[in-house]
Amino acid sequence: MNKPATPNPSTALRTEARQARVLALIVGGVFLALVVGFVSMVFFVRDETRLNAVGPIAAAPGAEQGGMVFHGTVNVWEVRGRMTVDAEREARFTLDLRGPTSQPAPPTLQFDLSLDQPGADRPPIPLRHANTGPGSWVASAQLPEPGRWQLRLALPEISGVFAFEVER
Repeated sequence: MNKPATPNPSTALRTEARQARVLALIVGGVFLALVVGFVSMVFFVRDETRLNAVGPIAAAPGAEQGGMVFHGTVNVWEVRGRMTVDAEREARFTLDLRGPTSQPAPPTLQFDLSLDQPGADRPPIPLRHANTGPGSWVASAQLPEPGRWQLRLALPEISGVFAFEVER
C-alpha cells in the first residue's frame, strides 16, 4: 500500500521563512520607494504655477477682442481673474484673491504683475495695479503687438502665470 507522504517539518519551516522574507523585502522596497520619492520632490519643486483659462468672454464695447476668465492657486491664494482686450490692444485684468478659508486678501498684500512675450527679447512690461475692494485688484497695459503673451503674478515665494493670445 502506498502511504501518503507527510510533509517534512523542516521543509515547511524553510518555506514559511522564505515567504516571510520575501514579504518583508516587498514591504520594505515599497516604503523605501516612497521615502525616495518624497525626498526627490525637493529637487523638482517649481517656483511658478499655471493659472488656467476657464472660459471665454464675448466681445463687447470696451472689450472688442473679447477675453478669458482664468483661475488657479498661487501659494495660499485662490486667484480668480478676467482678462479683456479692446480694439487698441489695451489688456485689462481684474483679479480676486481669496485665502484658504475664503477670506479676501488684505490690501497690503505685496505682489507684482507683469506681461511678457515668450520667446521675445523684449523685457517684461510691469503693470501697476490698484486695489478696488476687499481682495480685488485691477490693472491694465497697452500691448505693443499681437501674439502670445503671459501675465505673471509674482508673490515672494511663487509666481502664477496665465498665457493668452491677442490676435490683432
